[in-house]
Amino acid sequence: MRGTLAVLLFATCTVSLPRWWCGREGARWLVGEPRAVAALARHVAATVAQGVSSDAFTSDSALFRGEWQFGTYQMAALGLLQVCREHPELAGELRPGIENSITGLVSRSVRDFDAQQWGEDALASLDGAKGHAAYLGYLNLVLSLERATFPDSNHAALNDRISFALARRFRDSAQHIVETYPNEAYPVDNAAGIASLLIHQRVTGTDHLKDIAPTLQQMRAGWRDPRTGLLLQAIDGRTGLSYDRGRASGTALAAYFLSMGESEVSGALFAAVRTHLAGSILGFGFVDEYASGERGGGDIDSGPLIFGMSPSGTGFSIACSRAFGDRTLYMKLARTAYLTGAPVSRGAERYFITGGPLGNAIMLAMFTAQPAQP
Repeated sequence: MRGTLAVLLFATCTVSLPRWWCGREGARWLVGEPRAVAALARHVAATVAQGVSSDAFTSDSALFRGEWQFGTYQMAALGLLQVCREHPELAGELRPGIENSITGLVSRSVRDFDAQQWGEDALASLDGAKGHAAYLGYLNLVLSLERATFPDSNHAALNDRISFALARRFRDSAQHIVETYPNEAYPVDNAAGIASLLIHQRVTGTDHLKDIAPTLQQMRAGWRDPRTGLLLQAIDGRTGLSYDRGRASGTALAAYFLSMGESEVSGALFAAVRTHLAGSILGFGFVDEYASGERGGGDIDSGPLIFGMSPSGTGFSIACSRAFGDRTLYMKLARTAYLTGAPVSRGAERYFITGGPLGNAIMLAMFTAQPAQP
């Protein structure tokens, strides 16, 4: 009898203790506990203050290293802005980190990855017709959110110029999608641009809806997998036809971006991820990259898949869970982030050992996502 009780006690502890331990920090992040939030925010702010080099990333591709460098500054800015919106008392301390992020984003060396693909500089060709959807959309999302957070923003003029350029490109696109690179178009990148215009519209009163409505409609219905509702990953900008399936990495990130400007399409995308891709093992959550019955490998978007589980999709779904108030899924995914990220404290900072500059910036943005806009 005692042996049976000992086995039951051991099994219970083995199952429940790791789940409880890894969930403690997630619970603090969920409610936005200032001490927990500020510790990671300080680390991210310190990282961008030192500057992020493309050499910090291990890839043989200069394009990927440039994208990751750009992504670090962008996610750092979004995370710090979200913290300032939820905790205005931290704005004075963290605003320099936001400025450093924007300085990095607009620097010629950082935007060179995009210029190399197009043969022109995105900011020097705003009157042109070429897409630059990712660079301009991701940057403008930061600028619009910064302007909404700080009315005295020094970047209002640039935000206006990019917003009008993006709106025109959406309006002029025959397939209602703006290319990221020549002959490459991705709905998730367009989602960032649309969200930036919705925020810009809210801040300035400019009407962008007529220009972006066809693209929003495509995200509502046309670019959705008919079985799962997942957002199709890639679209041929010349024909409007898809050349990739619905996947977690694109769908969850698009839902997060769009949640900053609207809740209908973003909520539907999140619902598709939650219904068809989310799961858990012993209370630790995960999101698969592909829906049941489909197979595929990992890539630059998803990261290396672990039995089909998507690192990117799992991380981006943390933001969606918080934006749409899904406490259960948020906690499950947060436990996984804690377990795999191995957070440590150093002075007033806290960060994930396995995250690196990009991973920690992403985690700050995901953990602090704000409620979806109506």
